[in-house]
Amino acid sequence: MNAPLHFERPQLLTDLAYDRLREGIVAGELKLGEQVSEAQLAQRMGISKTPVREALVRLKMEGLVDIYPQRGTFVFKLTPEQVGQLCRYRAMIEIAALREAATTQPEVLMERMRKHIDEMKAAEAAHDVDRLSRIDMNFHYEFLACCTNAYLRGAYELIRYQLIALRHRSPIENMVPSHQILLDLLEQGDIDGTCTQLHEHVLENEARYSAACGVA
Repeated sequence: MNAPLHFERPQLLTDLAYDRLREGIVAGELKLGEQVSEAQLAQRMGISKTPVREALVRLKMEGLVDIYPQRGTFVFKLTPEQVGQLCRYRAMIEIAALREAATTQPEVLMERMRKHIDEMKAAEAAHDVDRLSRIDMNFHYEFLACCTNAYLRGAYELIRYQLIALRHRSPIENMVPSHQILLDLLEQGDIDGTCTQLHEHVLENEARYSAACGVA
């Protein structure tokens, strides 16, 4: 991570540092488990250490960094056990949100799912792996966005950016069909079947996420 980090819009320095560092972690510019230095990050961004320190505290709340007194700050990295816990937690939240969204506003949900699948097809044709990973996570977030339960959304925010970071580091080859089947089942009115398929779909990520953490 030696390239200059430039700001593109006026904003509070802490917000700027937070946005830039989060993007660096999510996109793989910063490696999982890598130690980061407040002083070096501040120097590269041309700001003082205070907004960098405040940004890192915010990132810790999202699970993207771990801060250890007397040891330093590290980009998050999960053990195999933690990866399994993450995937099971994700499955519970997404399934609950999907069931509620499919019951309360199914047409809105299905239209958004169709839109993302079309985007996946275009990104796949363009061999745009980075874009595919983001579309994938946006597809799954629609379950939360179309769900009226704010508590479910809040629970998902605890892991959302860890998932995005792991997803970016673990490309899959069957993205369109693995998401199309969810839409097909939902269009058939089979909410239980959609939830069962989603459960399998989410848990299939465990091995890839572990590999992304270097613990497969």
